[in-house]
Amino acid sequence: MDILIYGAGNKGKCVLDLIRNYYKLDCEIAGFIDKNKSGQYQGCPIYKLDDIEGFQGTIIIALFDFDSARDVCLLLKKKGYKDIFWFQDKNEILLYENFFAEQCYNCKCWEGSVLPQVEMHIIDSCNLNCRGCTHFSPIFPNTLPDLNSRLSDVKQLKEKLSFIMRFYILGGEPFLNPEISDYIRGIREILPDTKLYIVTNGLLIERLSDEILQCIKDNQVWISISEYAPTHKKIDDICRILDRYKILYEIRGISSKEKFCLPLSLSDHSKYPRTCISNGCVTIWNGKIARCPQLMYISYFNNYFNVNLPENGVVSLESCMSDEKLLEFLKEEVPLCKHCVQNEIEWSICGKGAKLEDFATYN
Repeated sequence: MDILIYGAGNKGKCVLDLIRNYYKLDCEIAGFIDKNKSGQYQGCPIYKLDDIEGFQGTIIIALFDFDSARDVCLLLKKKGYKDIFWFQDKNEILLYENFFAEQCYNCKCWEGSVLPQVEMHIIDSCNLNCRGCTHFSPIFPNTLPDLNSRLSDVKQLKEKLSFIMRFYILGGEPFLNPEISDYIRGIREILPDTKLYIVTNGLLIERLSDEILQCIKDNQVWISISEYAPTHKKIDDICRILDRYKILYEIRGISSKEKFCLPLSLSDHSKYPRTCISNGCVTIWNGKIARCPQLMYISYFNNYFNVNLPENGVVSLESCMSDEKLLEFLKEEVPLCKHCVQNEIEWSICGKGAKLEDFATYN
């Protein structure tokens, strides 16, 4: 197998290092492709795209930005190349068994309307109830959604787009839902080439049955662990279980979870700086789609606390636009954006009965 790496830079160097020193693939690195550089890089020749006409091997795109990677992928496909992958270096615990499965996205399904990420609750409540939760999980009841309705939402979204790169199963705490194996199998059937993730605080992993753990493994689902203080105490035991089943996982470490943010201000002229902490976290829920979880669940938040933050921008999956128009719509600022602020707090959980002050500031 011959491989060309698109991008003679730090990310391309990382690809080269992983292939040679960790995965030890039986392949030949034919060189790099770079429109701005020439000569050699890391001992390999650098080519312009016109120089590789007729290349029959694999091309790995080593660019940081998704939009740039997508543009390159479409250009390569237009020129007739088919075996294309996008390398995305992440903080994941890897098995070093399959470079392309563990480190890359297969671009075979990429066309014009590629959605990088979408997420969906399979339960709205949580077992931690963090203050500042951007999904407002502490105020939701511990009830289960209808499995078929949730899977119908996934099908409808798939019909609107050419491809979804990453699909996040979360909540709330997704492992509170006893039907999680049915969700995994159902979503995998609808999205056979999408990377699936379960986002969890990890506290219930020790209690999972062999059936659930094997289902996660068999369906190639990644576990994304948010290492809050209670998780930190158990993280070694959690990792041992996942390692035993050879489940791929990432840890968003405790250093990133010691601080939280009260995500909202009731004022649209807050003293706190505006920020978007959920940019790109497209959310589907109850037959609807929105650009972020705060917007999706703000109507429930308003009703619960008897406030009136703007709800514009949530649309029906059935009647919304498709393809590039939908992607552009999901990038547009909405009135709620004026209320999203950077207001850092120490991580803690809500007391008995979540209060408005656990999620929002008045000024």
